Amino acid sequence: MKRLILLLIVAGGALGAYYSMRRPPGPLVLTGIVTTEDVMVGPQVGGQIGQLLVKEGDPVGRNQLIAVMATAELEADQAYYARTVESIQSQVGENEAALRYEQRQTEDQIQQAQAALETATAQRKQAEAELENARIVLDRTQKLSAEGVAPIQQFDQARTAYDAAKARLEAAEKQIEVQRAAVAVANANAEHVRVQQNRVRTSERQREAAAAQRKRADVRLSYSEVRAPVDGIVDVRAAREGEVINAGQPIVTLINLDDLWVRADIEETYVDRIRLGDQLKVRLPSGDERMGTVFYRALDAGFATQRDVSRTKRDIKTFEVRLRVDNKDRRLAVGMTTYVELPIQ
Repeated sequence: MKRLILLLIVAGGALGAYYSMRRPPGPLVLTGIVTTEDVMVGPQVGGQIGQLLVKEGDPVGRNQLIAVMATAELEADQAYYARTVESIQSQVGENEAALRYEQRQTEDQIQQAQAALETATAQRKQAEAELENARIVLDRTQKLSAEGVAPIQQFDQARTAYDAAKARLEAAEKQIEVQRAAVAVANANAEHVRVQQNRVRTSERQREAAAAQRKRADVRLSYSEVRAPVDGIVDVRAAREGEVINAGQPIVTLINLDDLWVRADIEETYVDRIRLGDQLKVRLPSGDERMGTVFYRALDAGFATQRDVSRTKRDIKTFEVRLRVDNKDRRLAVGMTTYVELPIQ
């Protein structure tokens, strides 16, 4: 009897072992964690936080005002550059007026000198004609006087007239030299116009530089308002109202609860079983289950989870896998542990 019972136990164990070996293996359970990409929001200019308008847990919308930096220094810069632009603009106006005056004065001087030169040239031609006429009269009178036809007084008058005409010609030539010199001086004064033009251009460039500085001050003043770049929830408030922070230093960290995913690491032994778009079961610590869609599988291996101390086999590495999980019910939270079931049939 005892032998029969023993045989039945052995037979039952063998049968159970047989069916256990024939039963398909269960899914591989991966431990994952809920995560997302944080958005760190900070000012584009350093300074003191004048107002902080949100706290941890507050929902914020895109472009919503989160904080306002103290603006006294920025407003002072803006006012300074605005006054600088006005001052340089006034200087530009004065230089332009001076340029117009120089241009008119120089043009008048050149025109007057040219007219005087033309008059002197005409006077010289007239003097040349008068001299030629006086020479002819003198020659004729000299012959008549030598023949005794003309009295000596007439010859003397002819000589005097000739000398006077010659003197007028010399005076006309000197006047031409004087007027040519005046024209040269008037043309030289045109250099003053070019100098004044350079002053105008320099002041205009200064005005443009000051306007650029004012625009920069306006932009920096607009940076005093810190706004949310995306919709989300305030996860961390890294600074407090009244603190002095640097440009780019985070004030708050935002997360998008509609953009959470589950991250899990899978050994290279099973990674080839996962494809983008696969639907895997994700179990929460409460036991609630939902489906997740694989949207990322790392191309490079991560750290090794099993080290071969005997140096006879290679280490087993892992690959990161990410699954998008629906969170409309807001039951997922960043940092929550999850369990991902991977069928290995």
